[in-house]
Amino acid sequence: MSDKELFEKLDQLAQGRLNEDERAELDAILNVDPALREKATEHQRLLDALKFFNKRTALKRVLSGIHNESSRDVSPSVMPAVVMEKRPSAWNRYWPLAAVAASVALISTFTTLYIAQSLETKQTAYYKELGRKVEQIKKSQNIIMADIAESKGKATPVPANYMGTGFLISPNGYLATSHHVIKNADSIYVENARFGSMKVDVLFSDVDKDVSILRIPSDKFKVLTSLPYLISDKEANLGEDVFTLGFPREDIVFGEGSISAATGYKQDSSAYQISVPVNPGNSGGPLFNSKGDVVGIISGLQTETSGTAFATKSSVLLKTITEIPDSVLGALTLPRQNALKDLAKTQKLSKWRDYVFMVRVYSDPAKN
Repeated sequence: MSDKELFEKLDQLAQGRLNEDERAELDAILNVDPALREKATEHQRLLDALKFFNKRTALKRVLSGIHNESSRDVSPSVMPAVVMEKRPSAWNRYWPLAAVAASVALISTFTTLYIAQSLETKQTAYYKELGRKVEQIKKSQNIIMADIAESKGKATPVPANYMGTGFLISPNGYLATSHHVIKNADSIYVENARFGSMKVDVLFSDVDKDVSILRIPSDKFKVLTSLPYLISDKEANLGEDVFTLGFPREDIVFGEGSISAATGYKQDSSAYQISVPVNPGNSGGPLFNSKGDVVGIISGLQTETSGTAFATKSSVLLKTITEIPDSVLGALTLPRQNALKDLAKTQKLSKWRDYVFMVRVYSDPAKN
């Protein structure tokens, strides 16, 4: 219902021109739409103010008539001298003040209504936009859940609530990513061109280090002989060239830069500052050096510093793996040799992209 239609209905209601069904329909609309109900309340205040002003105007006319009639009934020739002075009545003395007060009240009412409607229009637009996004998420979530139930583990093309990047750290289906990528997840899928889409489990997470280890169920993943790169336990050098592969969009994206600081945000010794351009979808992706060895995990943390990105050091990843209880760790086996170091950069990338995955996170919006 538009504002014009609402105000017309309220005017008709005030004039007693709505039947019982029409009043019930109007009440039902106002009960389910808080924004319209607030507008109706403001409009009713305006109507009340106008009624009050009309009553005062009518009262003034009545009192003025009485005053004029009384003046005609008294003959000046028989009136005492003191009456001939004709002092102003209390009404005549205070009517200008009352009229000014009524005018101020009316102007204030109009001003309040205008401001309220202006603010409400902005808020309504915002809430409509927010509501539309939330509703889209709910619809997408329903489709996702139905698709997952029907597919029984097959790939699902439905957009996820959130996307990031992960990479293999073991030839038998263990991956690393950033914890903030998968937190609050109900279901997590990973996919790339070589392996397709597979559902994964969260094996272990370290919230403080922002590192998570995922595991592809053995019945969904063909165990590889080995991985062609190492996870470095050494510090990268300042100015060292570094590269990354990730999924800030549906296609895998390559980035290159260098180590610009040996510490991360606020001098965090567990991270590097890097000059590689990254976006949120890069979070959890590998940072590797010119040999092809992993030296970090893109954290994707945003700061007030423009054009700056950070990566958790690979030594932190290795330490996190050692903290996983043996009863949980399972068969995780880290790579033991580098088969990429003598290849050209394009050849390294061609090999590396097979082990980098898009991470699709599905979750209940109420948890986020």
